[in-house]
Amino acid sequence: MARKKTPVTIWGIEFDALIEEQKTLSSTIPSYPVEDGFPVSDTIINEPVSIQLTLYVSNTPVTWLYRHGTAADRVVKICDRIEKQWAEKKLTKIVTSDAIYRDMGITSIAIKKSREIGYAREITVTAQKVRTTRRRTVNVPDYIKKSGETMANAGRATVSNMSGKSAGAGSADSGGDSAKHQSILYGVASGLGLI
Repeated sequence: MARKKTPVTIWGIEFDALIEEQKTLSSTIPSYPVEDGFPVSDTIINEPVSIQLTLYVSNTPVTWLYRHGTAADRVVKICDRIEKQWAEKKLTKIVTSDAIYRDMGITSIAIKKSREIGYAREITVTAQKVRTTRRRTVNVPDYIKKSGETMANAGRATVSNMSGKSAGAGSADSGGDSAKHQSILYGVASGLGLI
């Protein structure tokens, strides 16, 4: 069954006509030099799909007139909306007559104005698929949180201030023997009478 023709859509903006479409599939083959003096490769990395569309928009659309109607400021509004969406750096879904591309990031937009096309605009959009990852958290079992053969609690770290007295929660005394909690450098400087 033939698919119903639809206008090209980017960020929900419908364009009058698609002049040209180019889809690029590329791969990278990394190479690693070996001692024998030549490079070897062991994989092929597929790069994200990229597409380039040349689109046409006018104040008096012919192709999709029943959807858009005519307006003297239609081209200006669409160009302003495209620039605003580009500035927001949001991913978009691009719909063409042949395919639907999801999670696309716009890498460039060129808006052409010329005497030949009058008040209309020829807009070239280049987009690339953005691969995203999802964060997952897992619960760590209690037995992993324990240490040693006795499976005793691993304890907490202590923090020392500059004077050498312990400020941490795991300190055994509250200011008695400060020599146990001072740094080696502090002890040497104190012993030499520099502090």
